[in-house]
Amino acid sequence: MSDKADWAGVGDAFKTLGRQLKDRTIEGADAVQTSTREVEGAAEQVTTAFKTAFAKLDETTTDPEIKQATKTATARFLDALKAELTGEDDGPADGDPPAEPPKPITPGPIA
Repeated sequence: MSDKADWAGVGDAFKTLGRQLKDRTIEGADAVQTSTREVEGAAEQVTTAFKTAFAKLDETTTDPEIKQATKTATARFLDALKAELTGEDDGPADGDPPAEPPKPITPGPIA
């Protein structure tokens, strides 16, 4: 592996994203359990559980913190991958994600 690739930063960014997604999943599971206890009847419980699960999924996918964590983790991964493949180190020095998405790497001929 290249010394220029910030694989530790990639790992940290994905850990942050993973923790946020785990927290949201636990919250969603708790909400589903609570809603199923409050409703009587199997059909009503299933309907309520699905509605609650989809509402939590929608809440998670539209959460600005989750979006930013995903962008940061992806940007760090792409920067490290680019540094690994090209040997260039033009990634963020201060640990912040780049202001613009990384430019795609044009593949060369396969040897």
